[in-house]
Amino acid sequence: MNNPELSLPRSTGSNKLSTLFLYFVLSPLLCAFSGFHMMSYLLVGLYTWPRTSRVLVLTIGTLIFVYEFIFKSQAPQATSGKLLSQKQWVLYTSLIPFVCGVGALVALVRFSE
Repeated sequence: MNNPELSLPRSTGSNKLSTLFLYFVLSPLLCAFSGFHMMSYLLVGLYTWPRTSRVLVLTIGTLIFVYEFIFKSQAPQATSGKLLSQKQWVLYTSLIPFVCGVGALVALVRFSE
């Protein structure tokens, strides 16, 4: 049963496995990690140059990753009649895990008090 809403870029063999790994494992983990550490930086309040540069590099790296590997790889798919657009792929594979990372840290802070 092929669900057109969830169809991934067409590929064969190990390319399909790497695409699945990218969309459903690597991207959510990287975005959740980034959200967790960015919120940690904001909540702790120690705004030193090493911590600031670390968070900036992590944020810029995550934005580049999402743009290059998630958003741009969906460009040919957007015109082929798929129900999920580029923005929806970014939302489901990147933005929601980022917010979950932020929420995880906020929950840890609330429960530790």
